[in-house]
Amino acid sequence: MPQVIIEISPNVAADDMIILRTINRALDNSGVFRLQDIKTRLYRPKAFLIGDGRDDAAFIYVKVAIMKGRSDTIKEQLAKSVLSELKNVFGADYPTLSYGVEVVDLADNYQKA
Repeated sequence: MPQVIIEISPNVAADDMIILRTINRALDNSGVFRLQDIKTRLYRPKAFLIGDGRDDAAFIYVKVAIMKGRSDTIKEQLAKSVLSELKNVFGADYPTLSYGVEVVDLADNYQKA
């Protein structure tokens, strides 16, 4: 049931659905979640700045929010899996792409139905 939020700089010219499917595949392959429970969305900020503003500077940040109770080991494995899949997709085409993946617990007051 993870809630996944992806932010990616607009200068990364990749198909959004490829990115979304890449993340979902990595989380599904973990065996921790059912594919139909993974909710992923992607946003591209209108404005961003990395360092001094070099044209080739780009980023992708993925936040995976999960229900409490998973061990730190599981969270680390999930983050590494997502990061590895992203590098497989972007590595050669975007050598200056900055990657970030964070796996966090949802708040105690999170409700779902």
